[in-house]
Amino acid sequence: MKFLKVLTASTLGALLAFAILSFFGFLFLIALAAAGDSQPPVRAGSVLVLDLSGSLPEQVSGDPLTQAFLDEAAYDLHDLRAALEEAATDSRIEALWIRPFNMTESWATMEAVRRSVEAFKASGKPVIASGRNFYMGEAEYFLASAADSVYLDPEAIFEFNGFAMTSMFYKGLFDKLGVEPIIIRAGDYKGAVEPYTRTSLSRENREQLQAYVDDVEHLFVSTVAAARGMEADAVESMMDNDVLFSSTDAFDNGLVDDLLFSDEVKDRVAVAIGQEPGDDLPTVSMASYAAQVRSGSSSNRIAVVHIDGAIMAGSSEGGGLVPSGSMAGSDTIVKAIRSARDRRGVQAMIVRIDSPGGLAPAADAMLREVEITAQTMPVIISMGDVAASGGYWIATGGQHIVAEATTLTGSIGVFSMFFDISAPLEERLGLSFDTVESGPSADMFSGYRSWTASERASLERFTDLTYTAFLEKVAEARGMTVDEVHAVARGRVWTGTDAVDIGLVDELGGLDVAVQRAIEAASLDPDDVMLVSYPAAPTFIEQLGMTSTVAARAVSTWFGWHTQPEAQLDMLRRELMNHGQVQARMPFSTTLR
Repeated sequence: MKFLKVLTASTLGALLAFAILSFFGFLFLIALAAAGDSQPPVRAGSVLVLDLSGSLPEQVSGDPLTQAFLDEAAYDLHDLRAALEEAATDSRIEALWIRPFNMTESWATMEAVRRSVEAFKASGKPVIASGRNFYMGEAEYFLASAADSVYLDPEAIFEFNGFAMTSMFYKGLFDKLGVEPIIIRAGDYKGAVEPYTRTSLSRENREQLQAYVDDVEHLFVSTVAAARGMEADAVESMMDNDVLFSSTDAFDNGLVDDLLFSDEVKDRVAVAIGQEPGDDLPTVSMASYAAQVRSGSSSNRIAVVHIDGAIMAGSSEGGGLVPSGSMAGSDTIVKAIRSARDRRGVQAMIVRIDSPGGLAPAADAMLREVEITAQTMPVIISMGDVAASGGYWIATGGQHIVAEATTLTGSIGVFSMFFDISAPLEERLGLSFDTVESGPSADMFSGYRSWTASERASLERFTDLTYTAFLEKVAEARGMTVDEVHAVARGRVWTGTDAVDIGLVDELGGLDVAVQRAIEAASLDPDDVMLVSYPAAPTFIEQLGMTSTVAARAVSTWFGWHTQPEAQLDMLRRELMNHGQVQARMPFSTTLR
């Protein structure tokens, strides 16, 4: 019997080892195949094709397995910019063909992409844009309008009706359930808590949202008008009054140059580079071209530390095989800043912030490392789509702040939020609670009772202290008084353009401008500089390791959920109480269409 047990165990072990080796061997072969196909040679007379859809990430791993199995983008914003810069002087590239579709990227990123297209266009090479999948909206047209010629399918949809943001409110739901929010905020404009306390926008929140929508429309209208040789008032009138909704409308109003089928567009591209219609058109995708441009080396390095996503304590475990949203964990970012600072050859640092904020102590831990770094080398802040609240908290450690015109920033304010969920548990589920405690406030964070006036007062004092600390940090960093900062703070969100006017940002521009400022500050040769990203985007294998941990937690959670009723209640309580610590977070989502 013992022999059979040993034999069975050995056989299972061998089979398991074989299965694991086979799995990783399969992944290795996939990686080799993907790597081998990613960089075909660029033929002379080629057209660079930019098929841009969805969102353009700030950072990619470049790992073939991640691209193959997790649908990671083949290039990021920096890769795209570098590729277009290289293509402008590459004798093998004759033209750029842009085909945007279903773009979900924010306007700050699209500003950066459009500038790079305009820089390519300045080389004198033709730029052609056409719609894909019979649709073009404002986001797609914003990029396409940078081209020399814009074409649409004869029956395509052309959405040209302005911009809107919609907020969802939960107060009515909470009233029906009997959930009581316990909320303290510092700043009249700190609207992150409004969905739980109101059924509509406050005057202050509506004011800042309307300002953002208006700024985006102004950027769009002025850009399109300049590109198409029109008056801005005429373009705005089309959006507000005519509500164009077809390619025919777009053509009749001079927004596109012709209505063509895809084969006809291809012929126009061929003619633009001196070929005959119907000739074989040599093309190279942006993914392939960017992969070739990405390689390079230099002893002079500028570290680019990416702070991407909501700020939280611990490690950044968002995304991966089990997506949990983009998160910037304090442990991960602090380690990344230290690694970048200590790496040989790093002469300057750019902190690239694309975050709506989050946990105030976590943001402060990141700021501490930025300040230490600034004592030994130049530190430039580059703001992406959003660098607000906790994101701006970190930005105060830099020596120069660069933002896009439509970057959302500021939101200098904080809030604390808890929930009393005892009513729905008692009234709907028949549960009751009784507590033994050493003091009258020992159970104030349990979520199973309301708060007393003195407990609310202590939370208010704590929140106000954090807000005061925030004001003082900004005042010291920006050379302002606390009162001057408070006048533009109170949780209000500003666009990059407005932030320059009120002194919260130094200059408008993208990562390219931040790189220039870092080069100048460190006295580096602009032709001998290499950017190195921190923390590195995780590869497929690394994410597989993260996922195994997440899966183990999920199994444990599932088991507790299905076998222990108290675990279900505790999970609900924790979910509602997860905003309990003081938050420096932006008050709304940036989704705008």
